[in-house]
Amino acid sequence: MKFEILAKPDFPILKLDLNAGESIRAESGAMVAMSPQVKMETKAQGGIFASAKRALFSGESFFQNTFTVESGNGELFLTSATQGDLEHRTLKNEELILSRGAYVAGGTDLVIDSKWGGFKGFFAGEGLFFLKVSGTGDLFFSSFGAIHTVDVDGMYIVDTGHIVAFEPSLDYHIDKVGGLKSLFLSGEGLVAKFSGKGRLYLQTRNQNSFASWANTWRRVQRSTSVGGGD
Repeated sequence: MKFEILAKPDFPILKLDLNAGESIRAESGAMVAMSPQVKMETKAQGGIFASAKRALFSGESFFQNTFTVESGNGELFLTSATQGDLEHRTLKNEELILSRGAYVAGGTDLVIDSKWGGFKGFFAGEGLFFLKVSGTGDLFFSSFGAIHTVDVDGMYIVDTGHIVAFEPSLDYHIDKVGGLKSLFLSGEGLVAKFSGKGRLYLQTRNQNSFASWANTWRRVQRSTSVGGGD
């Protein structure tokens, strides 16, 4: 399988050239276009209960699509649901922890499972589950904004809304930037304090901050519309 990520980092699209017998598994709705040699099969991944749990808490779809070329060569284009970057990583009998909604596609030998985040995930406002992707194969994941990688050796502090993925060799706990006044008035939320040695993937934009900004403008427009009608 050959691949190329086009138009990074603003509006990337993943181009895959598949040979006969090659397959890739993608998140529901990721397909943009494909040649007629590519066949798609849709099914729940990891069993009904596991899939329902993963969909509910991780932000991923209940179903996933497997694209396979049965004969000849095929071309497949995939993209993410968010307006942001796409990143590739080859896993070699290893694991990567993804934040909710980051998974786009991966090799069919990869195992995708929900990973309990405990109360530290709950208080971070990022949901109770991360995705744990393990095994050997190509993995593609996305962000909101561009992706910035950090090789942590010691401690590193990250706003929880900017976490895309991290290696399981890194541990973390959730904390405040400052006191309670800073938490509510500074515009900064909670942070994850990572420790250990491993790679950390960050996104340059924050979905929660963007949603708050968009909601503010929506309220302003609604108020103006109502006022204009009097």
